[in-house]
Amino acid sequence: MSAPTRVIIPEAPSGIPAKAMPHLNAISSPFLVQKDVVTLTLRAHTSIKLISGGVHHVYNTDADVDIVVSEALDTGSIEPGKDYYVYLCRNAGVWSWTVSLASTFPVASTADTSRKIGGFHTLCADVGDISGHPLSGYVVGDVLPASVWCLNHRPECSPEGMVWSEKAKIWVDIYMQSGVGENTASAYGATMTDSRTWLDFVDDLAAVGKTLLHDPEFQVIAAGSNEETNIVGSSDPGTTGGHTDTAGRRMISDIGCEDCCGVMYQWLVDQSYRGDGTWSYGWTDLPGDKGSLNSQGAYGDAKLRAGGDWIDASHCGSRCRSASLCRWSANALIGGRGRARSQGAR
Repeated sequence: MSAPTRVIIPEAPSGIPAKAMPHLNAISSPFLVQKDVVTLTLRAHTSIKLISGGVHHVYNTDADVDIVVSEALDTGSIEPGKDYYVYLCRNAGVWSWTVSLASTFPVASTADTSRKIGGFHTLCADVGDISGHPLSGYVVGDVLPASVWCLNHRPECSPEGMVWSEKAKIWVDIYMQSGVGENTASAYGATMTDSRTWLDFVDDLAAVGKTLLHDPEFQVIAAGSNEETNIVGSSDPGTTGGHTDTAGRRMISDIGCEDCCGVMYQWLVDQSYRGDGTWSYGWTDLPGDKGSLNSQGAYGDAKLRAGGDWIDASHCGSRCRSASLCRWSANALIGGRGRARSQGAR
């Protein structure tokens, strides 16, 4: 690593310590990217400040710096389908990079001697050979390129279990939703959340700073997934990620989203319509005692669902949509997937 610049800030006349700004100065956004399946690169002309013991230390680099994940790992070995964090550390005057499963600070460092500057997610299962697929040949534990985030390239919410869609310009969950409320997550091997209404999924995702996908967004983020097939065995897998379809192909999109098509329908934001054989309108009391819906007949309301489920076979795909169920329907064949906007430097 290039030699850092050490900056000691004296107290301001008022007695309040002055601040050295900014905390981050980077020409590139993102300044942290995937170089290959086992290596990250900190881009040239990046300066990162670490405040330790009240002293402002600034790490500078004028050239690209490669971080080999296995060499920077603080403990254990790389695990599949996990979120890892990248830390800039300064111990005994020496700068170093550490990759850790710990979300607070790595082993052999403290919150005072380390700064979290980014992270990534590892592939949960081998992709195999898929002609034309960007992730073809990737193996379990590899760094998912679209999952790499840093201080100037990250979602507004917590970045765990998410990938960036350059085409849709959103961050999206890798996995189908698990958990509910504040425990809502995108995690590998977790129990898929289902049998909840569209209204419930909206609340769940809002609790963690996310929303459901829009119709065009789903088409874009699901591209590269299996098309017109469902999951092998044509049954509910129960848990998220690592699945194959009836043709033996991995169920993964170009950017690394799992189970988009042929596993479970996913509620979308978009409103549709279901004719109810009448021209009369009336009120339907919605669940939760939070208001009613005025619609044609009893069910003249529909929310789009995308992707297809485990028994839909040739109907499944990135452009598969169903408009047959209202927002208060709760079905074991329907789940959700979160998305979030990008947040600037912090």
